[in-house]
Amino acid sequence: MHASVRPLDGGRLASLWREEPGSGRTDVLLPMPETGFDPLNWPKAGTYPLVPFSNRIRGAAFRFGETPVQLASHPAAAPHALHGFCQMRPWTMTRHSEAQVDMHYRHDPERSPDAWPWEFEAIQRITLDATGVTHEIGVQSRAASPMPIGLGLHPYFALSQGDRIRFAADVLWEADADGCGRELRTLTGSARVHDSRHGEEEVTTYHADWDGTASIDRRDGTRVVIEADAPLDHLVFHVPAGGRYLCLEPVSHVADAFNLAAAGQAGTGARVLCPGEAISAIMRIRLA
Repeated sequence: MHASVRPLDGGRLASLWREEPGSGRTDVLLPMPETGFDPLNWPKAGTYPLVPFSNRIRGAAFRFGETPVQLASHPAAAPHALHGFCQMRPWTMTRHSEAQVDMHYRHDPERSPDAWPWEFEAIQRITLDATGVTHEIGVQSRAASPMPIGLGLHPYFALSQGDRIRFAADVLWEADADGCGRELRTLTGSARVHDSRHGEEEVTTYHADWDGTASIDRRDGTRVVIEADAPLDHLVFHVPAGGRYLCLEPVSHVADAFNLAAAGQAGTGARVLCPGEAISAIMRIRLA
């Protein structure tokens, strides 16, 4: 197994592949191109961190207690905010060995271009082994007051038409036309099981209370297993038009969770960090 990282390009795991006999290569993630990095038009490849929230915030605005927050909208999802901002900023590599890399990011509201009013630190640890990679992510509040928090990881898996994707979840979140969560629907029996063949149709669905294991059975004989547990108890399934890649994103909350929670909606996954508190999560990708 081999991997590469790009700390300055949003703290990304840029590629993950297995070296095959005879100098062949099996890419698990779609590898990032070697071209320059545009933080507002990021490459659809590798894996990037989702901090301090995942997916959309409606209108790029929400209220947390008495604090109104107005973020920058993202061009790809305007007028909404998209996928936090840590994946658009450079990270610092703090440790590097043959099989492990640690990366660090600190958000200072007084110096950052991002209008998130709470100070925090984020870390990533990426560890390679004989069958895959363990990707840890964590956030610690450095703010003087409680802050909302969401986190997750956004991998782009390499696959082909007809590859089989499977996972199970107890909840499906209905989404509106803007891609924001609206209301949840409890699933039972066979409805819990997602079992599909990869195709060219654009699909995005939001799931919660998934069982923590998803698999991709590729037609080339490769089996990719994605594992995560709490707090990454939500899962985003996304295929773009044309089917160039697959995203299975273990995350801690549904899209627009902060606004939904403020409106009294249960089950959003929105969380709060008190001063000094931390939250962490692990995703593992392995070849079975």
